Amino acid sequence: MDNKKLTELIHRYKTGTATPEEIALLDKFWSAESEAVPNDHTPEELDEIQREMFLAINDQIEREEAHTRKVSIRPMVYKIAASITIVLAVSLWWFKYSNQLTEVQTAFGEHRTVTLPDDSQVILNGNSVLKYSGNWDNNSSREVWLEGEGFFSVTHTANNQKFIVHGSGELDVEVLGTKFNMKTRNDASEVMLTEGKVRLAMGEEQNVKELFLKPGDLATVKNKDLSTRSVKHHQYTSWVDNKLFFDRTPLRDLATILHDTYGLTVTFENPALEERELSGEISSATADDILYAIAETFDLKVEKEGHAVTISTNNK
Repeated sequence: MDNKKLTELIHRYKTGTATPEEIALLDKFWSAESEAVPNDHTPEELDEIQREMFLAINDQIEREEAHTRKVSIRPMVYKIAASITIVLAVSLWWFKYSNQLTEVQTAFGEHRTVTLPDDSQVILNGNSVLKYSGNWDNNSSREVWLEGEGFFSVTHTANNQKFIVHGSGELDVEVLGTKFNMKTRNDASEVMLTEGKVRLAMGEEQNVKELFLKPGDLATVKNKDLSTRSVKHHQYTSWVDNKLFFDRTPLRDLATILHDTYGLTVTFENPALEERELSGEISSATADDILYAIAETFDLKVEKEGHAVTISTNNK
């Protein structure tokens, strides 16, 4: 259907003069367009399509008004109605096709490297989801959404485009070019900076808390409280190299890792076992390796059945 026919149908629909057949045709057209239009348009192409839609409908309105010699309120009503149609039609189309997000999801225990449109890279940890728009231009901020854990290597652009990671709990991480680890699970988030500089922002626009990190800083967000401290970065990034580093890490924290990243539910026979602390490095970051390290280090009995793990005292 060409633009002229489309504008006529929209105008007739808004003025209440469209026949049932024309209404059905208009509905069929939009349905067909929703399925047929590809989502790989560049921002420039989308701008041009939006401009053509606006001009076509606006041109139709001006031609109708040119033929109206008598001053009355009806042309103005038609113009307002058609203008509303322009806003709704273009806005809905624009939202659907320029903001479709690419989604990458990892299974429990899986690592996956994602290359973004600007050549920045994200290494996703197990049980994580990364979303981003497939169309990035040279002027707008680069935005991604993370659920789970990812290590970001962000490319710096010549025009200093912002790179923003949206996490849980209203937390946004804003950088230009840097490397950092981010984990966001169960309404709690951690950001560990290894290179460069990042800005953290949390809360609504009228009441934003912000914090700037330097390399070696770990920012933690829990219950909407934002805090920071200096840490050994390899404790939080060693998973990228398929290793796990622990420094007096309570077993309850290992149980959380086993649950969030590997999909295992850990039960301790005695609550006191949760407080035992593990230090050292596991060279192969698999769930079985972690369980083996717990059993051997503390001489505990570790039983695994499906996704359920029970840790108890080893009564030999």
